[in-house]
Amino acid sequence: MAFDMDHLVERRKLRRKLSVWRIVAVLALIILVAAASLNFVVDEDSLSHKKSHIAKIVFSGTIIGQERKLKLIRQLEKNDSVKGVIVSINSPGGATSGGEAIYNALKQLGEKKPVVASMDALAASAGYIIALPAERIFARRTSITGSIGVLFQYTDLTGLMDTVGVKMRSIKSAPLKAEPNPFSGQNPEAEAMIAKMIDDSFQWFVDLVAENRPFDRQRALELADGRIVTGGQAVDLQLVDELGGPEEAKNWLIQNHNLDSNLQLIEWKPEPITESFPFGFASKIAASLLPQPIIDLFDQRNTAVQLDGLVSVWQAQKNEQ
Repeated sequence: MAFDMDHLVERRKLRRKLSVWRIVAVLALIILVAAASLNFVVDEDSLSHKKSHIAKIVFSGTIIGQERKLKLIRQLEKNDSVKGVIVSINSPGGATSGGEAIYNALKQLGEKKPVVASMDALAASAGYIIALPAERIFARRTSITGSIGVLFQYTDLTGLMDTVGVKMRSIKSAPLKAEPNPFSGQNPEAEAMIAKMIDDSFQWFVDLVAENRPFDRQRALELADGRIVTGGQAVDLQLVDELGGPEEAKNWLIQNHNLDSNLQLIEWKPEPITESFPFGFASKIAASLLPQPIIDLFDQRNTAVQLDGLVSVWQAQKNEQ
């Protein structure tokens, strides 16, 4: 009887051990499959980038810092397989400093490889800034572009504070510290200070237009009244060179730089947000098992930055009746 009990206990222990090892084996298999899938995707992208091709980089939405896109531009510059670059733009603009950073990166890229720009529905203000380094600018006839200028906005909450009976007091080292302030109302000295900042950035914007377009600075100033125009109007104003899209831009590159007509147009995308996860390869494997909506949440959290400071952006505003 004792022998039977001992035998039963040993069998139960063996079963538990087998169950544990089965779980470990399944987990190991899942990790191997995930790692193989991850390597396949990486290798696939790597192989496509090793063949001679024309690269396309897309700027869509509000322009802020976009460090991942700046890194991508540097990679394009160093890749010998990239024979030309099409900058595709669909943006209302954004932070003036963000437009400046992308402009400088594309200008440097253009010293090594031919660069053309293709405007989609919208390429206004800072969206127009990032088109300027291109050797040739294409736009759809109905694209919206222009809006050359700089903007600074702040809110005056003094009326609301008076209504609710709240006062804001502050002790400052100097009168212009933390001005303009939404809690202290209109301050002529602060507004004069901001106006000088805006004018400095505006003159820089006008200089970029005059430097990169086929007319002088006086003409650039005339066009820098904040107006928006269609792609068709922009061609007449010489803000844009030609009507067309990415295919027309590709054909222009091939014809004007003696490139192989069989070159593929391949979109380059920034590294996935999962590349910035901590814990290296282990996190990449874990991320490959997560559903895409969860990855998107990480991406949105990483890029959700308040648009503040000097901005070069076009915004459709409600008409006052």
